[in-house]
Amino acid sequence: MDSSEQLVRSSESKKNTPNSELRTHNFNMKILAIDIGAGTQDILLFDSQKKTENCISLVLPTPSKFFAEKVKTIENHIYIHGDTIGGGSLGRAILRHIQKGYRVVMEESAAYSIRNDLDEVKSMGIGVGKKPEANHFQELEIREVNLPLLEKFLSNFGEDLKADVIAIAVQDHGVSPKGVSDRSFRFENIERMLRKDNRPETFYFLEDSIPDYYLRMKSAVAAVKRTSSVPVLVMDTCISAILGCLDEVTGPSLIVNVGNGHTIAALLLERKIEALYEHHTHELTPKKLENDLGFLVRGELSGKKVFEENGHGAITLKPFHGEVSLIVTGPNRDIFKETSLKFIYAAPGGNTMMTGPMGLVRAGQYRFGIK
Repeated sequence: MDSSEQLVRSSESKKNTPNSELRTHNFNMKILAIDIGAGTQDILLFDSQKKTENCISLVLPTPSKFFAEKVKTIENHIYIHGDTIGGGSLGRAILRHIQKGYRVVMEESAAYSIRNDLDEVKSMGIGVGKKPEANHFQELEIREVNLPLLEKFLSNFGEDLKADVIAIAVQDHGVSPKGVSDRSFRFENIERMLRKDNRPETFYFLEDSIPDYYLRMKSAVAAVKRTSSVPVLVMDTCISAILGCLDEVTGPSLIVNVGNGHTIAALLLERKIEALYEHHTHELTPKKLENDLGFLVRGELSGKKVFEENGHGAITLKPFHGEVSLIVTGPNRDIFKETSLKFIYAAPGGNTMMTGPMGLVRAGQYRFGIK
């Protein structure tokens, strides 16, 4: 039997959640939601008194890409200091800079942007420590959350950043113990939270409850607290995207976020996550993704196999053998056009790039609003 058989039912009869429902779940609340991915940072200044379509939304280059471009313009040794940020594009730019014959030294907090193991960072030829005394090092400060910059931009349009909650999503593998893969460490931590409470709206941390091994999450909170005193909530990007699609769910559903870096899939039964899958997007073909999703729903996909194929893992808590609606999102969602599956695009507030921010909004409403 083909692995995708009975995976999805036609979406023709599915009714979309009215936009008004996005506004009326909770009382008056303003939430600044920032979802930082591998390619973009998606920002929503949510106001429950407005239609979501009329709330300010921005899709900007992710900070890692911005700072990578900065590195490309420097013809000198560089000392990089500041926050722990997503390191993909920045890390590649640094290695190219070193290959050109320049030295790069990073403050410890900044160096964790490249790898969660500083010995690995050093093995790449990057120095870790304080700024060298030699005066021929050009400084570069990196930040992942820069509220003053955002506030200045919005002020040009007569808007401000007054919010009741600031909610941020980043992808954080966590600092794994020596000898433990950060991929398996990440998925094991997510699985542990899933087994504790599999409602997606509960997958958040408040600013004072973030585990010590999540350095990037803690750094994001610290960046906010430099200029703001409002409560801060953080999530992992994989769960924020799932939660942001929840308003599309009317029955058994499979939500898939095909991001620039990772692909996440979650089986939702009675609005609870009963199966979860995480893989690297560049490792997936349309056929492989289609097969994996079919096996995941039925509880036949081995997490070990996913890991061995350079993914993160998979777990099915409650196998499902009926038909499910397939809801897809993410910048690489068009991969589904090359499958035999029937699907719909998630677009909360009419914008498919706002699934992550809307997930953050839902978590903020759940924690600080009326349950």
